[in-house]
Amino acid sequence: MAKNVTAYGFKGMSNLPGAAAKLLDDERQISPKIVLNADVTDGGAINIRTGFKETKALTNCHSLWAGSAMLCVAEGANAPQALFRIEGEQAWELCEVTGPRAPVNFVEIKDLVYASNPYWKAAYDLLGTLRSWGISLPPAPRVNLVDGDMPPGTYFVAYTNVEGGRLGGNGPLTKIAWEGESAGLQLLNIPSGALCWVTHPNGGELFVAVVSAGVISSASPGLQPLPTFTAAPPPGFSHFIYEHGRIWGARAKQLFFSDPNQYELFRDGNYLPFTEDLVLLAPVTGGLFANSLTSSWFLDGTDPAQMKMEKVGDGAIPGTLAMAQMSGPSVGGGYEISRKLTQMPSPVWMTKHGIVVGTHTGHVVHLTEAKVRINSRTQGAGLYRVQDGIPQVLMSLYGESWGTDETLLRIFEENKLFN
Repeated sequence: MAKNVTAYGFKGMSNLPGAAAKLLDDERQISPKIVLNADVTDGGAINIRTGFKETKALTNCHSLWAGSAMLCVAEGANAPQALFRIEGEQAWELCEVTGPRAPVNFVEIKDLVYASNPYWKAAYDLLGTLRSWGISLPPAPRVNLVDGDMPPGTYFVAYTNVEGGRLGGNGPLTKIAWEGESAGLQLLNIPSGALCWVTHPNGGELFVAVVSAGVISSASPGLQPLPTFTAAPPPGFSHFIYEHGRIWGARAKQLFFSDPNQYELFRDGNYLPFTEDLVLLAPVTGGLFANSLTSSWFLDGTDPAQMKMEKVGDGAIPGTLAMAQMSGPSVGGGYEISRKLTQMPSPVWMTKHGIVVGTHTGHVVHLTEAKVRINSRTQGAGLYRVQDGIPQVLMSLYGESWGTDETLLRIFEENKLFN
């Protein structure tokens, strides 16, 4: 026989199997087994989630991102994939996104949005200009000896490209040596708009050369060495973030980092090696988290040369990073968040075992593992928002399943609790 139960509110859902517990806790609140299309507030109320409406129809849309502008990837007019800018009900196609279909990540720094996946990258000026992320490297110089005033010896010569006042890294070095008389160097293949750099006799640093009609006829004055020596554009990243004055990018088992405050210059050897492919990076004030599918590491520090690495967790599902404002003095697990750090967003992401938060002190704390069983998948998306004054982290999962609870799957797929 049905029995009425008086409760003073609801807590979040708890669907883990286990011994039967009493219906009400000491505060006479109920923890439902399933909460569908509703939000449970901190005050114990259940509110029906609002729906959504379509504002613009795009084909095969993915990688939606919003900062100072809203961008996404979808099928283009003449390309399988293209980058779009969205404003209200309008969508403008910006360029083709080449390569296989893969999620595109975005980072906004000042007036530029950097975009990348492992096969493609670009930089988008918020005023509407799209350009390459980084400047391509020029070829190795081809040179001939001609008349000039350069002392005999051994020289190294290189080119750098220049675009819009931005100086790129040097291409391959060319070595040339002679004895006897002074001479000059005729440059046979200098690219249009490029600079030429040359060492002093018998090696040393590269200095900008004085080139006239394609010829270096005298030694370089040597006022300032080439500042972008061994620098290159970034490779395509599976995930990247901006933190501590650098861009950090994951590609396979390497974590690349840019020069400080130079987000298009990545030096040879400037990466940290890992034992597993990295899929998600998360920034905090004292360092950053690097995640594979099965492992999480905390990199303690802000200087890559001095960072200390420690394994702290069990990985991440790609695409699920969200930066959320944590409201309480503690996030659970005994790890306290100071009053100062509660004012700063903390990274939240999904693992195979549920949602976790990375604290600014380098710990990974499970938020849902003890209460909610989630059907984990191989890809996802994360979002932090404040809805009607209530802060929320939304996670969406898709792709191949890593283990499925059939009852839970049926409920969410059919959008109803009972048949």
